[in-house]
Amino acid sequence: MASPPDGHPLKPAPAKPLTDLDFHSGARIEELNQLIQEYHARNPGVREGPELHQAKDVVFSLLGVVQSSDGKLPAVNRYLLLSGGVQQGTVDVDLAVPHHLSPGGDYDVDFTLLVPILHAAGVPVTLDMKQSPPGHAQISLRPFEPATLHRWSDCCLGDEAYLSAELVSAWLAHSFAAAAKDTRVERRGCVTSAVVSVGHCRVLYDLVPVVALKGWPEVAQPWLTQAHFWDGKLRDEEVAGGFYLLPAASGARWRLAFSTSELHLRRILPQPVLQAFRAATAVLGRHLPEGFGPYHIFTLVLRACERLPASYLGREENTAHAWLGLLDDLSACLVHRCLPHYFLPQWNVLEGLSRRDLERLARELAGVRADPSKCLRQAVEGAKDAKRLAKAFRNQGFSPVAP
Repeated sequence: MASPPDGHPLKPAPAKPLTDLDFHSGARIEELNQLIQEYHARNPGVREGPELHQAKDVVFSLLGVVQSSDGKLPAVNRYLLLSGGVQQGTVDVDLAVPHHLSPGGDYDVDFTLLVPILHAAGVPVTLDMKQSPPGHAQISLRPFEPATLHRWSDCCLGDEAYLSAELVSAWLAHSFAAAAKDTRVERRGCVTSAVVSVGHCRVLYDLVPVVALKGWPEVAQPWLTQAHFWDGKLRDEEVAGGFYLLPAASGARWRLAFSTSELHLRRILPQPVLQAFRAATAVLGRHLPEGFGPYHIFTLVLRACERLPASYLGREENTAHAWLGLLDDLSACLVHRCLPHYFLPQWNVLEGLSRRDLERLARELAGVRADPSKCLRQAVEGAKDAKRLAKAFRNQGFSPVAP
């Protein structure tokens, strides 16, 4: 390198968009940014329209039928509706099914609906976490009134009347399918998936039974005392006003979930980071093993926001860098076999995966990092195919009558 007369080496010039390269693959950052933008444009997310409101009314009406059939659901309920289905990483659940529903082929728009089967406000509930893996708990119905225990007795296990997540999930799937006779309903693990057709729009609702709790779990109290990227942007009650128990894979165990908190956090995340997350989900979606899903990648997003300034993450030209960074973060987690949960850092969410699954995912990830442009182009083509399938469906003139 040439030196100026004073003998001090010249400082390298900042990278320009046309010459900024990914060191590992040699891909041009500008091209990666363009591909991510194209993928995002072809997957705009939830759109407004009367069909969506009608579909929501249909699902809520069917849940009303379920409630009136045996009285298990609360008469007055507060559902949480999340944009995107469980395959998009809205919640951490195990689908445990050999196939996924496909956009364009099976549905046009997707949502996740958390359905509280119990509201524990005012009940002195103690979560039994000593007999469960980190991040999981059992809940006894003994502290509830006798009527509640009677209603759910067929979904309880043992002398302590532990509410079984597996039995509750089976009950919701059966009851909702019985009420929705003219609607496509599938049970996918602990999730009940319903595709509601209104006009030419097919709306997927992933229904997840949950126990709704107020306040904040004691096991997560240390997290509240730390500094976070959302300080000054959100009120404490928005982040720590309540939490849920989601069904675990099987048995009586439930998984702690902070979906309301995550809903508020998603609203303040920089758009480039969200686009990077969706792109990462798109290129890895076909290769993720059972027990690992887009929610794990979303955990990496939240952790990245803790250590990187918003001024960096919010720049559109850094979208590709964020996408590559998420892939590199995931690779490091697989090597160390450790990915701490955002709200419960003591919970390693990779603990349940076998070494074989982790190694297979690491190999797939290495292939993506070796040729990121190719993988993004495949994701864009996949989005195009989904739009073509949706268009072909509409052109059939299919117009079912909503129940």
